[in-house]
Amino acid sequence: MKFGLFYLFSDFGDISQEQLFGEVMQEIEHGEGLGFDSVWLPEHHFAIYGMLGNPLLLAAAVAQRTQRMKIGTAVVVLPFQHPLRVAEDAAMVDALSGGRLLLGVGRGYQPPEFHGFGVPQDESSAMFMESMEIITRALSGEKFAYDGDFWKIEEAIEIYPKPLQKPYPPLYVASVSRRSLDVAARFNMSLLRAPQFSNLNAVAEAFDEYTGLLREYGHDPASLDQPVSIRVHVAPTDEEAKGETEHALWFYRLLGTLVPGAPGREEVPKGYEKYPLDPDALAKLTLEDVWERGTAFGSPERVTEILKMYMHKLGARNFIIQMRIGGLEHDKVIRSMDLFASEVMPALREEEGRLTAAAE
Repeated sequence: MKFGLFYLFSDFGDISQEQLFGEVMQEIEHGEGLGFDSVWLPEHHFAIYGMLGNPLLLAAAVAQRTQRMKIGTAVVVLPFQHPLRVAEDAAMVDALSGGRLLLGVGRGYQPPEFHGFGVPQDESSAMFMESMEIITRALSGEKFAYDGDFWKIEEAIEIYPKPLQKPYPPLYVASVSRRSLDVAARFNMSLLRAPQFSNLNAVAEAFDEYTGLLREYGHDPASLDQPVSIRVHVAPTDEEAKGETEHALWFYRLLGTLVPGAPGREEVPKGYEKYPLDPDALAKLTLEDVWERGTAFGSPERVTEILKMYMHKLGARNFIIQMRIGGLEHDKVIRSMDLFASEVMPALREEEGRLTAAAE
């Protein structure tokens, strides 16, 4: 079993930016001491839903504050930046961290972000593909030129520094469509699965399709890490946890204003017609909805049982956990981390042992 931490840097705005970043860095260091294997940092812009514009910049700082944890991006949004810059920054983080970078990438989904950068959202898929070709070639140490529709490299170049991991850091992709499953399989990328309000059977079926595509492209599914991302809050009792997770409603309702099809942006960009999060449904969520779908909130016993269900239904053996959600206070995040490490982690490792023995 592997366990990672995920930080979205979303907050009510009741504390200063300095306090927010300071507390998160303390939590990351504390998490390494508790035995968490990784930390994951996302890219978002122009809203307090996610106040981290460049995850690779913070990843470099995390590399200097940790010794063992892997440092993942979940994700770098490729259409918003030149792919050579992404490759250079990724190589630098890998070098600074001693080869601990996990490079997660995606094409983005929030219309306000595309509008802010003046990037046509309906071209995001084609831009992602072209960017991936350049990034993988650059990180592999190749000296090359490139003639694409979005980026052109007229003279052959190579990047410095070089990543320590060969041919490049492990690649992950955020996937919400069947087309992106094909892209992930083609580039031999791990999936970042986040079944928030999805039907778990549908998530499992999509994963089976993806592993089949991996084999068609000549890749071994067993060689890849396949994390599942989930929001978690652990308290001594279910009652305490419920009282401490009302802030999650604020978080989901804010998300509902930013996704494709949200009020004021009903014209859904090409390629996002089947985006799975419904803004109307997010706006109407109740605390019971949040508790019952896509989260693991409660006592250590309740959280353990929910995550065991994900192990059985999705084959999860690596959980990326967001514990600091919305305005949850630092001391409650620390307590949640401590309870998770002392009571939930051992129970899930025991369950993994039982599943492994049953399969042999």
